[in-house]
Amino acid sequence: MKTHGRVTNRAHEGLFVILCDSKARFGGWDEHGEMLADEGSVPLELDGLRAFVEEAHASGRFGHHEVLESEDGTIWLRTFERGSTPIPIEALEREARTEVVEMGFVDVPSGTLTIALAYPPLNTTSTGDHAGVVHNEGERVDVKTKSKLFAVIREFTESGQVVALRPR
Repeated sequence: MKTHGRVTNRAHEGLFVILCDSKARFGGWDEHGEMLADEGSVPLELDGLRAFVEEAHASGRFGHHEVLESEDGTIWLRTFERGSTPIPIEALEREARTEVVEMGFVDVPSGTLTIALAYPPLNTTSTGDHAGVVHNEGERVDVKTKSKLFAVIREFTESGQVVALRPR
């Protein structure tokens, strides 16, 4: 199991993250905030590419998304937030699933998957509250991948839950 890092929001409790190709243009909260506030976790299209925003809420600096990768290319998003327990690392690949919910897809033609806070824009600018804001250290993880398409799946076990990005 390879660890790619963490995505943390040190500014406030929101942990919404965008899952997309590293070259996709995403307008951040200024462009998509109303939809995200209404719908939470949601698939969307960016420059003709499928992307996904995962909603999470944490208690200040203690909440984060941990990004891991299995040998089969599955990217695991273990979220540490209030009211949710992530599946332990040693159980990710072996514990029986009690529920599996496919939520969307992410196209990655560039070969780099970006997992980043969904508040600042990505590869573009905005004119709202987040104008000129860029991702700081710890707010973005880029994962080089062989897969050009991932299914975004929420998986539950007896011990917790995880978001799995499974290669297709």
